[in-house]
Amino acid sequence: MIVAVTYENGNVFQHFGHTKQLKIYIIEDKCIKEEKILEVDENGHGALVELLVSNKVDILICGGIGNGAKE
Repeated sequence: MIVAVTYENGNVFQHFGHTKQLKIYIIEDKCIKEEKILEVDENGHGALVELLVSNKVDILICGGIGNGAKE
């Protein structure tokens, strides 16, 4: 399973569409096998969704997400 978290300074960043980093966790057998930080080059929901899809993210954790991003 791959989990992404909107990330800033060690915390969950509170606005999905404006995050500059995503922390990625690769989980196998209920353990974190790998973690890395991805830099977000573009703002906006569409760019973030593409980044999540291209990294095969299964679950997103974020502080807040608007209706546009949910769609």
